[in-house]
Amino acid sequence: MWIKFVLLSALSVCALASPIALIIDAPSPMPREVAFSFRQELDQAFGETGYRFTWIDRAKMRPEDSFPDLVVVRFQSECRMDTPTPRVTAGGPHALAWTHRTGQEMLPFMEVDCARVRNMLRVVANGEPMAARQEMIGRALGRVVAHELYHVLTGSPAHAVAGIAQPSLSPAHLVSPALGFTPREVNLLAQRSMAAERTQAPLPAAGEPASDSAR
Repeated sequence: MWIKFVLLSALSVCALASPIALIIDAPSPMPREVAFSFRQELDQAFGETGYRFTWIDRAKMRPEDSFPDLVVVRFQSECRMDTPTPRVTAGGPHALAWTHRTGQEMLPFMEVDCARVRNMLRVVANGEPMAARQEMIGRALGRVVAHELYHVLTGSPAHAVAGIAQPSLSPAHLVSPALGFTPREVNLLAQRSMAAERTQAPLPAAGEPASDSAR
């Protein structure tokens, strides 16, 4: 169920403005190791762009809560490596995540299929201690969400030739020691964060999944 309150702006922020609220909508809380790795990876990816984030648990929100800018991140399945991996769900062929849109407009709603992410990590995580496996999926989720945030914040379905914003992310991409945006994407995000003007807009309904999902 999508959150029903008003967006005070359409994800147009300046470098020193309030951080974007990431509304985390998950079936259960992430383990501490997963959550820490996920947040660290996402903050690192956007560190040079001017965008900052605050983390809001959907289950703990109050009806009167509102935020200047927000993105809803809805996780499907359990985002952890210490439970059996269920059968993957729908959302496009091999899609790890996808951003909703209306026509060509990218909406601030994304979905992440943790079952697919866990399936991709099986081989690279095999034999690793559980703490390391939890850190791996947190890192992977950070990169998958960063990929989708790139589309939301730029308002474009276009991809990069390398880095987090490339069309497909392999298991190696998801867990490698370092993977970020290329200088071109960093510059684009930084320019948009500094130049964007605040506008008021109602919260759009969840639209069709974008066809350019992270895979």
